[in-house]
Amino acid sequence: MDSLLLYLLLDIIVVVSVILVMFRRMAFWHPLTAYLLFHLYSFSYRAFKIYAGAPLMYEGQANAEAITIDEINRALLWADVGLIVFVLASLWAHLNFEAKAERPTIRRVMNPNIARTIGILCLPIGAYFLYGIKSATLDVSVDAASAGYVQVISMWPIGALGLLVFAFGFRWYLVGLIAFFLGVVALQGYHRFMLILPLLFFAAYYLQTVRRRWPTWPIVVGAILVALIFPRLKYIGASVQYGDYENALTLVKESFVSDKNEFAPGPSEDFLDQYAGALSLIDTNDRKFWGSTYLAIVTLPIPRAWWPNKPGLADHLQEISTSGRNYAVEGRITTYLGESYLNFGYAGLFFIPALMGYLLTAYCLHAATGPMQRLSRYIYLVAFMALVQTFRDGLLSIFVFTFVHNMPMLFALVTHLIPGFAAKSLDRPAADPLAGEEEEEIEAEEARRLGGPEGQNYR
Repeated sequence: MDSLLLYLLLDIIVVVSVILVMFRRMAFWHPLTAYLLFHLYSFSYRAFKIYAGAPLMYEGQANAEAITIDEINRALLWADVGLIVFVLASLWAHLNFEAKAERPTIRRVMNPNIARTIGILCLPIGAYFLYGIKSATLDVSVDAASAGYVQVISMWPIGALGLLVFAFGFRWYLVGLIAFFLGVVALQGYHRFMLILPLLFFAAYYLQTVRRRWPTWPIVVGAILVALIFPRLKYIGASVQYGDYENALTLVKESFVSDKNEFAPGPSEDFLDQYAGALSLIDTNDRKFWGSTYLAIVTLPIPRAWWPNKPGLADHLQEISTSGRNYAVEGRITTYLGESYLNFGYAGLFFIPALMGYLLTAYCLHAATGPMQRLSRYIYLVAFMALVQTFRDGLLSIFVFTFVHNMPMLFALVTHLIPGFAAKSLDRPAADPLAGEEEEEIEAEEARRLGGPEGQNYR
């Protein structure tokens, strides 16, 4: 444990240094904010719990190979390296963006008619499939060829409402529908991410509309309430599904007053342990994957019932698992860092965090500095809400949780790219105090400067 203390202190120094260096450039929706939340909860907090005496994963389990302190130390060290590399790449993106801050930027404008049409089509269709799953009137068994598609379509209502809110603001009827559908997914008893991710989207969008970088007190209080209920949420949902409303109410009350830990995160949520064990499993494997784990996204749309042997998103776990650490059967994760090490070895622990840090930050700065009604801002907010899930589960999650689980966003993106469906705007440079203002005169002024007709759109 003495050795763990040294690594834990190093981790604290790294995290504090990152915050001091980058805080003035960060905001709630910044990718580094999501990365810090992931790192603090998955690595720092878990390391502190282990140092305080929490058991390691597999400890005391028969026929299992328990995670060791040396493995935890190694994993925590490389997690800190990944954080440092991510931050340096993010800082590089900031410096490049700031060097170009005097230049105007061309952005595609969100077309409210497209948003309205997609919302009108996707909302009732998604609601029908969501009701069908809850009422068991639709076949969503594992053997059903359409099971995956039915579950994806059932997620359309929240995605459609996110698109409508972005295009038209928090209208009272949209807020009412959001509260209803979030209540439904919160009490379904599974897939708790369907509640948390939309809340991140709406919070980030709201803060941008009121020009605040960090959450207001009501948002903070709401987040605390959700955090208190979250560990018991699937049990509350299961009670509601079985009609045991008294037990559901009791569980809600215990979320605020009970000090019991029967619903506290168990070994399945000890992400540092899983990541540490994965590094050792990867070391004993005979080969590197050289990025092949990312190719499963190509075959994802094909139902497994039509192609039983199609590549899966987690097939690599079957190859590295052992009888003492059977990650494939147990549904363990490796985190995106373990996935990077699996594919490229130690080079991946530098290359992938650097790539993610630069690209995510660069797109965030491009999308979040212009006027509100821009397509790139909407696309980024959808990607932002999936970032913590991406860092936890692997890089493919950013595609799964944006393009698959939020197909109204995909429909909006494709439609806006059709020539003639959406205008482009030459927005003010980021350094201009009015860079975020929606003004029709901007395009007219730029058109006159460039010698084109007044009011011309730049396509």
